[in-house]
Parts: sequence; structure tokens; C-alpha cells
Amino acid sequence: MTSHATDDAVDDTIGDATEDGTTDGDDDRDRRASSRTTATTDSSTPPTAGNLKQKQNSSPSLSRRQTIRASGVLGALGLGGVMGGLEYGTELGAAQTRNTTQCGRPDDVVQLDYDDYDGWDDVYRLSNGDPAALDLVADPTASGNRALQMRMQEGAHWGASTHYDFADGLFELTGRVRFALDTGWEMTGRYPANCRLWNCAMALGEGSAGGGMPDGTNGWSNRLYITNQDSDPDGPFSLLSHTYHMDQNQDHDFVMEGEQYALGQPEIIPGNWHEFEYYVCVNTVTDGAANPDGIVRYWLDDDLVYEREDLRFTTDHADNIIDSNGPAGHYGGQYTAPKNLYAYYDDHSMALNGRFEFGSC
Repeated sequence: MTSHATDDAVDDTIGDATEDGTTDGDDDRDRRASSRTTATTDSSTPPTAGNLKQKQNSSPSLSRRQTIRASGVLGALGLGGVMGGLEYGTELGAAQTRNTTQCGRPDDVVQLDYDDYDGWDDVYRLSNGDPAALDLVADPTASGNRALQMRMQEGAHWGASTHYDFADGLFELTGRVRFALDTGWEMTGRYPANCRLWNCAMALGEGSAGGGMPDGTNGWSNRLYITNQDSDPDGPFSLLSHTYHMDQNQDHDFVMEGEQYALGQPEIIPGNWHEFEYYVCVNTVTDGAANPDGIVRYWLDDDLVYEREDLRFTTDHADNIIDSNGPAGHYGGQYTAPKNLYAYYDDHSMALNGRFEFGSC
């Protein structure tokens, strides 16, 4: 597993960078808040579930979610309205209507085959980092003829942060992807060191990254990291769940024995493909107050390894739910990648407002 498509330079940014390209300095906060309606993104349009390219239609009255990406692109247009008329009742413990709560049937299932696209930007939207850090490559792959390669530049942080967006937002999302670290992956020079690998679920806004504090209306996120905590510099490595929620920003949960929400200590071995599955469900809201029942679950290679069911993400089910997910690469905060590091992704699929496996309704 040594195929590297590019070795171009990438800009160095410090801190847990936001999803609009700024960093976590206090003097950037006001600019971030005002720039969300004007920031430009990659101009290509990712495919709909039916592999059809469509343009976002402008509206004279835009919600916060629509305004955030008014100049961007949406990866779930043409799904017949992802929400499908769902209402998230305050008495329900999962983000479904009463007649689907027990079965988990999704509105739709999206399966991305990288063989079908000319470039990565036909699939995902770039919000941060260097577009040259991403490429579709013929080797290595988990299946088919091509996989997505992500490079974190030596002496820098990015990588890139990408998004497959949902036009109307989701109450719950189940995602699945195969990923691998290159055989030369090392995390030296800093202990512990962490590297983001995946955006599991994000409500885009100031509270989703960059040290922002979620208030129930301004974004939130859950993201998967690789860590060298209790590891040798060349691995095997462990997983870390990193969440911005209303009770704490930058909340770190190591997926390791003895940690509160961990159900095991899976090992990430460089050069091996692993299947990662994630489930995120927003919390219920009662009389305008967020209940502590939001859910994040991780599976690795079919084993449930992480489960948390006490999260408060949002007070706004109309405008602060799940906007996007997708590949991401960002190394460190006040430290940088010790060498060029490569991660690979394949077979990304999503069950929208439900699960891949469900019973009868």
C-alpha cells in the first residue's frame, strides 16, 4: 500500500480549523459568523442518489442551512426531499415517525462507487484544506478499480475536509466506509497525537468546529480520529470520537478499554483495510429545551466499539440537524504531520433517516 498520487504543498493552518477555512483564533469568530453566507466553495456539483448532476435552485427566502451553502453544492438533491415529511416527535427516542420507529427503515440509501466518477469533486464538496491533497487512485483499493486518497502534508495540518451534503438535513444517519492507513503511516514527535479521518455528522455553523461552542442553533459535529494514545509510533493505533455538543466543545472520547463509552479497543493497523460504520441521531426537544438523548455509535469490522446516548446537539429541528458527512484529514492542532501521511477510502454508503438493516413496519 504505497501508491501516492500527489506530493504538492498544502497551506499550514493551526488549531481545529473551522469548516469555512478559518482557524480557531478568537479574532476570527466575528468574521466566521459573517462569512458563512458568502464563502465560496468548489464549483463542481456532486451527484444525486441517481448519479444525476443538478444545480441548487435559489430561493427568495433561505433558511440558515440554505444560507450556509447558498454558494455551495448539495449532494442529496433529487432525493424527493430527504426529510420526506418526517416530524421528529418530542416523545420519540429516535429520529423517526412513530410508524417507522421500530423498524429503522431509511428514506433512501446512497451508495457511492468511486469508479463511476471522473474526480473526487464529482462526489464531495471541499470546505477546507487543499484540493491537491485528494485524488482517485487505482491502487490500493478495497473493491472495484478506484479508491479515494487523502494526503496530510509533512510539516502541516491539512489534508482536506469534504462533505456529502443533505439538502433538507437529516434527523439520523447511518454511514459505512472502508478505510486504510498507508503502510508507512507514523505518528512520531508528539504524544499523544491525533489525526481526523472522517466527518461522521455535521450541522454546519460556528459551533461545529474551530473551538466554537454549540448553543443548540449554531451547528455541532461528530468526527472520527486516529490517535497514538497508548500506541507505538508506527501502530497499531486507536480510535477517538471527537464531538462538539451543547455541554462541551471538543469533547474527546478515546475508544479504548476503561473509557466510559468504549465497548472495546479496536486496533487500526497500517496497510489493512477496515470497515467503519457510524450511526448518529439528533436529540429530542421538549418545550424548546434539548433532551440528553442524542446518539453516536461506532462499529469497526462489524463489532460495536463505541456507544454514547446522552448528547445534546440541538434545540432546532428545523435548521440545526445533520447537514453532511464525508472524508476528512487534519493532523494535530499545535503540532503538524511528521511526514507525508496517506489515508484511503472506498465503498462509502449512507442510510438516510434510518439504518441499513431494518425490520418490518
